[in-house]
Amino acid sequence: MAGGAAYKGLQFARLGVIEWGMERQAPARTPEASAAGSDLPGRAQDLRDTLAQWHDSWGLRDKTRLLAFSIGQNRLDPASPNGLEELVAVLQVDPVRSASWMDLAEMTWPTLALRPTSMAAWDMSRLTGPYEYAEMVHRVRFMARRWIFAGSEARRKFTYDVVLMSQFPEFFWPFWRSLLRSLPAPQRRAIRDEGDIVFRSLIP
Repeated sequence: MAGGAAYKGLQFARLGVIEWGMERQAPARTPEASAAGSDLPGRAQDLRDTLAQWHDSWGLRDKTRLLAFSIGQNRLDPASPNGLEELVAVLQVDPVRSASWMDLAEMTWPTLALRPTSMAAWDMSRLTGPYEYAEMVHRVRFMARRWIFAGSEARRKFTYDVVLMSQFPEFFWPFWRSLLRSLPAPQRRAIRDEGDIVFRSLIP
């Protein structure tokens, strides 16, 4: 019993070292990393190979799958071609992680046949993390840029979230102004016309 606990503890520690090392390293796919001749992509694949041993290990698989997905999308160059399958594996063991649902929304949107899945993933992100501010920002940005494809219920949820976020002006206004500037004027007007008087007051 004691030996098994010690072994499991060692596995947790090794996984923690990998995560800590990732946090300290600059992303591989940046001009700075390329200019420095960084070998981060090669090391990233080595890390993914190491993580594979814990893919199905109880107590380790949640973080293992998330790290493998993150490394595959952010450290490999080019990114892992199996990103969607790896993300689904993350959600299979951690279905209440709001950020992963938004990753799914982003990854499936470019494929026309998967757009209903993308919209459903956006809604699942809201269900699993309704008040996680970082994910609220992600969801609002995502939906604002795809407004013409949003149904009435998604638009209602969007306007509710924007009004709620506006109660924290220090964080809301820099993000919101930047987002509005990035949208074509007709799209800004279409979004503005969707909400009530409180919501409309937030859009010049």
